[in-house]
Amino acid sequence: MVRVLLVDDHRSFTDLLTLGLSAEHDLVVAGVAHSVADARPLLAAGCAVDVVLLDVRLPGGGLSLLPAVHDAGARALVLTAHPRPAPAREALAAGAAGFLGKDTPLTGIVAAVRAVAAGGTAHGVPAVPTPHLTPREADVLSGLAHGRDATRIAAGLGLSLHTVRDHVRAVLGKLGARSQLEAVVEAERVGLVAFDPEGEPAAPARPHAQP
Repeated sequence: MVRVLLVDDHRSFTDLLTLGLSAEHDLVVAGVAHSVADARPLLAAGCAVDVVLLDVRLPGGGLSLLPAVHDAGARALVLTAHPRPAPAREALAAGAAGFLGKDTPLTGIVAAVRAVAAGGTAHGVPAVPTPHLTPREADVLSGLAHGRDATRIAAGLGLSLHTVRDHVRAVLGKLGARSQLEAVVEAERVGLVAFDPEGEPAAPARPHAQP
């Protein structure tokens, strides 16, 4: 039997997933935790677990639980309601064995649990080509992600308003966006902008270059 620990703060989701996994002849839900704090004692107490299904967006950061998962001899399959390449890369780099969207059909989640338990991996987020932005375009995109208009971005970067508007048009063109909001949404989707659990942008620092 593959023993699974569910760690997710959406109780209805864990209830449904418990029913779905428990219906499989070779899977058993060994425990359910609704926070990182609740999951740690279960892992530290030697709860016999093979796979941990972990919500990446838990308060405090779901990925912070990965060291405890590994110490318990288990493997982590990270789930998210917003499957995007950047969080997937972060989760896999942190040691997760797989990354799936919560909209994955139950059959897909079951298959992923079995694959991870057997020592394999499971990746349900397709690779998305990342547009190449110049350092200045990246700076302007970061400003847009923080909700700044072209005038404020220009003042912050020490550029003319005309130059910033040119950069905004270039960013929209490279992202295939029709508006600045659409550009930010698309930039997050392809991993150019990341947001923390509170919704604040946390775009990676980029080297500055002259316009």
